[in-house]
Amino acid sequence: MFEREADAIRFRKELDLRLSKFGLEISPEKTKTIEFGPYAQSKADSRGGKASTFDFLGFTHYCSRSRNGRKFRMKRITSRKKFTAKIRMFRDWLKANRTLPTDELMGKVGSKLQGHFAYYGVTDNSKGLNRFSYEVHRLLFKWLNRRGKRGCMNWEKFNLLLKKFPLPQPRITVNLFA
Repeated sequence: MFEREADAIRFRKELDLRLSKFGLEISPEKTKTIEFGPYAQSKADSRGGKASTFDFLGFTHYCSRSRNGRKFRMKRITSRKKFTAKIRMFRDWLKANRTLPTDELMGKVGSKLQGHFAYYGVTDNSKGLNRFSYEVHRLLFKWLNRRGKRGCMNWEKFNLLLKKFPLPQPRITVNLFA
């Protein structure tokens, strides 16, 4: 991150030269120079657009303000690409393992949820965690309902099952501003 655009452009050129000495290069499709910071949103508004965002380590980083609206804050939410991939992986795993005994299945689902919440549970990502939890519960209901005759599991029975085998609740585990 640079305060002035000229510094960013100069750094990029020097980095390209430095890496080429070692036979390395920067991937152009993964690299871009964007306007980001306290004034990016107001500049984008004046142009009639949106402030730029970027994806890094499974999060979409975007410009925003603190709760009181006075200070600039870079906020994060689970990137769409990673969210979709994680839901797809969970769905495929659940489809393959739906015949496990209920207690074992619920234990493994709990472990998978706990791992997801531990990684993606950063400040400002509660919406992403709640969305993932909702989708996991929906998929779990769907596949448990397919274990017996059609329609043997309803939401009332599913909620009783969740009381017997509670799943972890989505929560922020890492405060990035403490």
